[in-house]
Amino acid sequence: MTENQASLNIETISSPQQLRGRSVAELSQLADSVRHFLLDNISATGGHIGANLGTVELSIALHAVFDSPAEPIIWDTGHQGYTHKLLTGRAGLFASLNSYGGMNRFVTRSESEHDLIEASHAGTSISIAAGMALARRIEGDKRRVVAVIGDSALAEGMALEALNHIAVEDIELTLVINDNGYAISPGFGGLHEAMQSEGQARTLFESWGLNYHGPVDGHDMDALLQAFNTARTEKGVNLIHVKTVKGQGWPPADKHPLRMHFSFPFDKESGAANVIPPGPAYQDIAGRVVLEQMAENDKIVCITPSTLYATGLTPAFEKYPQRCFDPGMEEQHGMTMSVGLALGGMKPVVAFQSTFMQRAFDQLFHDVCFMNLPILIMGVRSGFAGYDNPTHHGVYDFPYLRALPNLKILYPKDRYETERMVRDQLRDLHGPVLILMPYGPVDDFDPAVLEEDQASFSSLQQIEQGRDLTVITVGNKFAASKAAVERLRSEGVDAGLVNLRYLKPLPQQALLELMATTERLVTVEEYVRDGGVGSAIIELASDHQIMKQSLRIGLPCAFIEPGTNQELEKQYGLDGEGIYTRIRQQWEDL
Repeated sequence: MTENQASLNIETISSPQQLRGRSVAELSQLADSVRHFLLDNISATGGHIGANLGTVELSIALHAVFDSPAEPIIWDTGHQGYTHKLLTGRAGLFASLNSYGGMNRFVTRSESEHDLIEASHAGTSISIAAGMALARRIEGDKRRVVAVIGDSALAEGMALEALNHIAVEDIELTLVINDNGYAISPGFGGLHEAMQSEGQARTLFESWGLNYHGPVDGHDMDALLQAFNTARTEKGVNLIHVKTVKGQGWPPADKHPLRMHFSFPFDKESGAANVIPPGPAYQDIAGRVVLEQMAENDKIVCITPSTLYATGLTPAFEKYPQRCFDPGMEEQHGMTMSVGLALGGMKPVVAFQSTFMQRAFDQLFHDVCFMNLPILIMGVRSGFAGYDNPTHHGVYDFPYLRALPNLKILYPKDRYETERMVRDQLRDLHGPVLILMPYGPVDDFDPAVLEEDQASFSSLQQIEQGRDLTVITVGNKFAASKAAVERLRSEGVDAGLVNLRYLKPLPQQALLELMATTERLVTVEEYVRDGGVGSAIIELASDHQIMKQSLRIGLPCAFIEPGTNQELEKQYGLDGEGIYTRIRQQWEDL
């Protein structure tokens, strides 16, 4: 081994400049060591392993040819950027992945000058790269911009809009399609089918006027270097179609239905998880009820865009494949497709992770709510959503959705309310209904609600009455609020506790009657306070000229850092101790 070869070491790479001028053999050797590094580290911390094993050679070749950040590489959906992070000097951060304050799962501007964007939703890279390339054209800058997008993300509406635009622009842009046949779930649709055929793919893209190169073996370093060097010198917009294998080089991925897209800490030889699986989640309870109701009503159909594994609907998809649809990474289409199904006499259940439902806001507003159609939407991961990224937290759900006409919004506190809400709505669905569900194992408080009469269940639930103050809590904040109230009562404070099941419309009469019996109101929610549930309740009081001392406990209007629910609850004062402390600070005379 030469001195030059020895210097190309993962632990000592501080800049992609160190890759320039290296031989194919050196870069291939680096790829092998990167793959071992990723398996050693991600098996200990957990993380997006499948997608990153598939982009090792691709990332190395890109950085060996293009001069980042002067020739920016825009990564679409930044969870494929682990090798990119290694090549830009972040090997020392990997041990902190999936720990509070640690390395981000996605590319992020705060970590490196080589991370040009924040990228945790798919389909944005071509639009951003187009804008950067246009800015450079205006400035007379001839350097290229590179966008890397997955084949499934290419089907996103915005990605196709951007592709339509760049095909007729005179800009210096290289578009790399990382084609592994998967989104999170297996690929789907006409574009996916066309990408499986070299002839069809070439015809498709060349018919748009794009300079097509490929397909290129995404694990052949020599072929990648040749393709990227050609693209770097070719004028205009060119497209490099790269074929990769998700989970490349790791046998356990071959046996996994999602090619080990993401994993908690695991045994790197077998791929088996090293953590005890959590109990059933809220969406699992909801999915069980949907399956039960599908057996009773053949009009019920299910739609979820590409994240079936996270929705609890897998049993329904397996038992009723003709009534279940996964259109791929097409959130907008999935939402409006439910409109067509409803107009056709079906009763659609649409399941989204909260972060991805944001992308279908216009369709929810214009197509679902405006036509007031009977569609049940299940929003998963509402509230704190773990380590994915600030964008993945569902802490904005209620504030940005509360203004939509005709939309009912419910939030269960435990498994029994989840079961009751889903069953009740599917049996009597007259307009759009959104049931929000938190991230994590389901709580288990109150089986009696299954027998509660409908009029009582659709109102608020008063757990304790309180003359001094009443805490009104939402969904997954019930346990922490209950703990705070119990502590206050043990100290002689006449504190009440109310579980608010229906967030929109509010149970106004019950709330007004409650306000007449208590001196102070406290609202607790895992949403931003601006426009949140607390704001809605205080507005109700104001509209009825009821002046109460009040305290809204929630989150600031900010992007919340990644973390476990427990870490973030403690950080933002939303655990039992934090709620108790805020109340005591607000009213020292209690």
